[in-house]
Amino acid sequence: MCLKEQDIPKRDKATIDASTSRINSLLFKVRSLRMSGSCALDLCGIACGRLDLFYLQGFGGPWDVAGGAVIVKEAGGLVFDPSGKDFDITSQRVAASNPLLKDAFIEALRQSE
Repeated sequence: MCLKEQDIPKRDKATIDASTSRINSLLFKVRSLRMSGSCALDLCGIACGRLDLFYLQGFGGPWDVAGGAVIVKEAGGLVFDPSGKDFDITSQRVAASNPLLKDAFIEALRQSE
């Protein structure tokens, strides 16, 4: 596989600081945070009910989410943009949850920006 420079998640100080700040603000609203390192596995965690919420920005490409997104939808879950808009497989932004948590999740993400 060949990755182009624009496909590699940013690791500059500003991006890391923004991500860390968001995580810190979400810590008070959730029971725990987990980072497996695999977008597809985390989406499958949503589908089987092991995880309640998932979001990621800056993943490698559509191949990281395509299969997991289908599995979540088939299981009755929702896949969407973290802003609440419709999921765009090319945007490198994905969120997933069960239907009951979506609105509260989006609001928590907005407050953490």
